[in-house]
Amino acid sequence: MLLLAVESATDAAAVALADDDGVLVSVTAERGRRHAETLAPAIDFACRQAGVAPADVEAVAVDIGPGLFTGLRVGVGTAKAFAGALGLPVVAVGSLQLLAQAAADTGLLGAPGQPDRLVAVVDARRGEVFWAPFAAGAAGADEAGAGSAAAGSVEAHRRGPDAVCPPDVLAADVPAGSLLVGDGAARYRTLLGAAGHQVAGPLLAHPPVGVLARVGLRRLAAGAAVAATAVAPRYLRQADARINWERRLPPRPAPAP
Repeated sequence: MLLLAVESATDAAAVALADDDGVLVSVTAERGRRHAETLAPAIDFACRQAGVAPADVEAVAVDIGPGLFTGLRVGVGTAKAFAGALGLPVVAVGSLQLLAQAAADTGLLGAPGQPDRLVAVVDARRGEVFWAPFAAGAAGADEAGAGSAAAGSVEAHRRGPDAVCPPDVLAADVPAGSLLVGDGAARYRTLLGAAGHQVAGPLLAHPPVGVLARVGLRRLAAGAAVAATAVAPRYLRQADARINWERRLPPRPAPAP
């Protein structure tokens, strides 16, 4: 099964091709919100490097967020257009789940001497972060109800819903000593560190597209794919442009008594 993975929840735009033997090619570009100019050429480059044609792809996995509004719109739109044109199934995976699973895959979650719990944090801009708590566990059912890790490996299990709040609220709400991963944690490293939390390094700043590809293949095998038309970004809040527009609108007059 040849799968295309599309990642665009943060500043890093990335694609990967993977099959049952693992990731064949991955391409990541951190060009600062230039997802629209990056993703289509990256897909073409990945196919050429893997020696396959776009028509050879059999399924698509996409990060649906939460994350940057424009990045998600472009990434999910690209994945849906590609899958829709070829009639392919799509696997949707959340950005926070991917960050947590990446920490488990790299041994930062649940390994001997490492924390059993972590918080995945994505920078939401405007002084806020998206976040969700996770805990280490054995391979089993993940948030989609489909196995996401190989037998005997560590899996990141969700312990709460996706949320959005200012970083100081996050720092106060999360138990001291928690491990935090993601670009939101990195941006507010000083504040979070002062509250007694551990912040992972830059390798876990963005959801890795290779992890998206592997999780996508496992969920696909478990029957968790849907039609392209059923996939939508998970924004958690309004777009910045709409927020700015509504702030400029004059206040509505009070209703007449």
